[in-house]
Amino acid sequence: MDIHVVAIIGAGTMGTGIGQVVAQAGPRVHLIEADEAAIGRSRQRLEKSLQGGIERGKLSPQEAQRVRERLTWETSYDAVAECDLVIEAVFEDRDVKRAVWAGVDRRAPEAALLASNTSTLPIAELAGYSGRPERFLGLHFFNPPPAMKLVEVIPHAGTLPDVRDAAVAFCQRLGKTPLLAPDIPGFIVNRALGALVAAALEVWDQGGKPEAIDEALELGLGHKMGPLRTCDLVGLDIILTMLDLLVEQTGDPRFRATERLRQLVAEGKLGVKTGEGIYHYGE
Repeated sequence: MDIHVVAIIGAGTMGTGIGQVVAQAGPRVHLIEADEAAIGRSRQRLEKSLQGGIERGKLSPQEAQRVRERLTWETSYDAVAECDLVIEAVFEDRDVKRAVWAGVDRRAPEAALLASNTSTLPIAELAGYSGRPERFLGLHFFNPPPAMKLVEVIPHAGTLPDVRDAAVAFCQRLGKTPLLAPDIPGFIVNRALGALVAAALEVWDQGGKPEAIDEALELGLGHKMGPLRTCDLVGLDIILTMLDLLVEQTGDPRFRATERLRQLVAEGKLGVKTGEGIYHYGE
């Protein structure tokens, strides 16, 4: 199916980044966010990303302007009524996502594709919130969406094959690498990352220095960035939620978060976005 108009529910870091990626590929994008202050932050985030792309030679000024022209911000779900694809990119909270999909179901065209950017929650469960599970699947983008090539495409058992195929084709149109992932807790990347992060945090608790842990795993495993720096980049609050959801869904203690991580989150030390987390980043 052709996708000309996309609605993205949630204009945070991920929603804004996905919106930029989609608009660069040509479709019009409605970014839907209930809070006007959040819309202001989203506009600033987009502009910073576009300027960075221009400075790095990834975008021309003309291409950046076309992205601006294709993107609109809304506080109402009404724009969903003209969309071919709806992507939900709100916080990893079941009640929040349930409310989003109830609003979408009342407005979206019958033929629309429905997708969640969830990183951990079961797609089959979220599909049940949508009212049309056969047209629902996961599209898990990675942060920052304009730079990261991977999109995990996660159909559940009831997803129609043509919906899955259309989602894969759309990701390819975006210039991404779509890989099919099973609908299991954490899918592929976060299932593996959760175990690695929890182990690295445990080594830190046992006296290892963050710099040594990260460098050892970068050199020993060929990773470009160690797990603790990755935690700070993603956000320690996001990492804690991911680990807690993995434990909840699998019952496996290997994903258990350390008390040191919980303390940092309680203190508001969330990593790069707050200037301090496992590492210090200054102002």
